[in-house]
Amino acid sequence: MKYRHSLSILSALTIAAGCAPIAFAQQPATLPQQPVAPVQQPAQQSPQAQQTQQPAQQPVRLSVQNITDFHGHFSETKDDPGAARLSCALDRAAEGEPRVLTASGDNIGGSPFNSAILDDEPTVEVLNQMGLDATAVGNHEFDKGYADLTERVIPNANFAVLGANVSGGQTPLEPYTIREIDGVRVAMVGAVTADTPQLVAGDGVAGLHFSDPIEAVNATADSLVESGQADVVVALLHEGIQGDEQWSPNVNIVFPGHTHRVVEPTTPGPLIVQAGQYGRNLVDVDLTVNPATKQASIDAVHLLDEAAIRDCENLNPEIVATVAAAEAQAEEEGKEVVSTVTAPFYRGTNRAVESQLNNLLAEVAREGITKNTDVTADIGVMNAGGVRADLAAGEVTYADVFAVQPFGNDNTYTTLKGADFKDALEQQWQAQESRPALSLGVSDNVEYTYDPTRPIGDRVTSVSISGEPLDPERDYVVAGSTFLLGGGDGFEAFTRGTPLAPTGYIDVESFIEYLKNHPDLAPRAGQSNVAVTPRGQWTPGGTITLDLSSLLYSQGETATTVTAQIGDSQVSAPIDPDFGHPDFGEAGKATADLPVPAGLSGEQTLTITTDAGTSISQPVTIE
Repeated sequence: MKYRHSLSILSALTIAAGCAPIAFAQQPATLPQQPVAPVQQPAQQSPQAQQTQQPAQQPVRLSVQNITDFHGHFSETKDDPGAARLSCALDRAAEGEPRVLTASGDNIGGSPFNSAILDDEPTVEVLNQMGLDATAVGNHEFDKGYADLTERVIPNANFAVLGANVSGGQTPLEPYTIREIDGVRVAMVGAVTADTPQLVAGDGVAGLHFSDPIEAVNATADSLVESGQADVVVALLHEGIQGDEQWSPNVNIVFPGHTHRVVEPTTPGPLIVQAGQYGRNLVDVDLTVNPATKQASIDAVHLLDEAAIRDCENLNPEIVATVAAAEAQAEEEGKEVVSTVTAPFYRGTNRAVESQLNNLLAEVAREGITKNTDVTADIGVMNAGGVRADLAAGEVTYADVFAVQPFGNDNTYTTLKGADFKDALEQQWQAQESRPALSLGVSDNVEYTYDPTRPIGDRVTSVSISGEPLDPERDYVVAGSTFLLGGGDGFEAFTRGTPLAPTGYIDVESFIEYLKNHPDLAPRAGQSNVAVTPRGQWTPGGTITLDLSSLLYSQGETATTVTAQIGDSQVSAPIDPDFGHPDFGEAGKATADLPVPAGLSGEQTLTITTDAGTSISQPVTIE
């Protein structure tokens, strides 16, 4: 099958808060048998309702299953079991009993390359082939707009897409769907986080209203039970669970999503259990329902981990064929040109050096969060280890972009103090590590100086943000990947900020969007940081020797001359391109003897410039 492939990137999240799923043993977690609140029957029943109760006398056994935050991970990889094994494991878990298969949203959007490039159409197809009955709508289902959801995605889905708390659209979402199994009516009620307008580009949800999802689920459940339409109510909630939610007694099972966490089964109240992300976990709930009283009992709850899913070998040939066709077409579509760049962007010869591409991706994060959420990012950051390939000059294809950022981390944001951001810069130098320095990519508006001779933890001597000195007490919104802002690569300071917003805005999608919005892109002029080590004293009429380093990139066109200036006094010196120790990133060195004007005293500004475009200032005190 051929899929359309506009790849209109309007992501803003996700979703993912960047929390890794909890590891589980291969054996499923179980709960002992537990009664579920009986359904209240209406005072007067129609003859049809009475007839539905008469035939079945034997207990009705069924399996209620759930996955969540699949995000198009249909291919089997080293991290994901893939759709074929997931479907196999779902079938095996049902053990031949009738089943209801559900999802809790974000089936599409924020997807890997082979799904995203094909507008997630293969993902919808494999979910159809799995036999999905219903899903909550997730915030990512709105990534390409409400019209795309209602006019393209839903018509191609053989399952219900539910949004009990979504209103205002010309084509409203269904709040619930009911499936009858041997006379037992199982209602599935779906709702999405009320934060959706903050997680999706504004045009995608214009005119829509998102009410409290739990209130909407409770009201719908009460209506269904009190009217005699439902015997069991399953809530599909695209929202995280805090543990203090107030659920209607008419809600029997809650399958949350959105946070990408695995949540083990909890009771009393409704059974609550969450299946993580990307098809790496699944939930199977075994129910027995008394056909006369409609009393339901939970016999067991199975929470399967990735190893248990991978262990399934009886693969559905239709799903295998769909995945193979999608992967082949995605490979071909990857040759399509996204944009052009006028000069190469290099990632640097090692992770200690500043690189044009690392800085670019930090700027991508800052702009992407600003444009696709309701916050304005002050700073963008990127970890050097996340940049996996150079970007050559000329045409850039989808495959080129995914080669640069293959990990699929979400871009998100946190709010932290200026002092904490300075500490993050300090953490680029890490004692007793295999890599003693890891360069942090920073957005175009960030500049700083440091002194490599000072102790680790006290090397950064000045920082400016958008031309203003960093305020240690001010709150700054910092954008970056969930990996980095979650403390990855030893950058613990980022974890001191506010909890990471679950944007589900995948880094590579953000990069593609940026490239499309900035045709004929060129690297940032000059460095974001320079090392300055003064020898001597800053005294009026004296001369101070400046040892300068980190003056050039390790690849591409670089600076040859550096100039130091204070007041009307300046001196230039040639740049030695030698690295020094490569693990410390000190590429490009110079020494300059700078005369200090006799008339200067107090707070003054030292400016360092190069013929490649670097221009960085540092405050100094002359006394």
